[in-house]
Amino acid sequence: MDVKSAFLNGYINEEVYVSQPLGFEYHKFPENVYRLEKTLYRLKQAPRQWYERLSYERGKIDKTLFIKKACSDIIVFQVCVDDIIFGSTDEKLCEQFVAAMQGEFEMSMMRELNYLLGLQIKQFKHETFLNQSKYRREFLKKFEMEN
Repeated sequence: MDVKSAFLNGYINEEVYVSQPLGFEYHKFPENVYRLEKTLYRLKQAPRQWYERLSYERGKIDKTLFIKKACSDIIVFQVCVDDIIFGSTDEKLCEQFVAAMQGEFEMSMMRELNYLLGLQIKQFKHETFLNQSKYRREFLKKFEMEN
């Protein structure tokens, strides 16, 4: 899924001020600054605040990996900037996760995952296959070693 305006969804826990954008200065007070209530895209606090809005258990090593356990089932999702890749041992957990995320954020659902970090992914009901042939071809082509 793709989160629209992900970095505009984080609340700031500290005081942050920004100058008035060029072309949008308030003519009566051109030297005034604005105090932010929510994060802005290029603000260094934005990713941290965005991740904190996701109220799930975070991975111990990778802080962009989130986990939720429900009895014997589990849902895992990886956040990469404003994209979320998720999977679960129970389809109902996926549906609940999608509903919860769409209830809080403006999101668009993408299709089933086919490529990720150079890996081609093919999913079946009880199996998932990973293949690096596309990555390998591009790597060999880059160094002119196709033959």
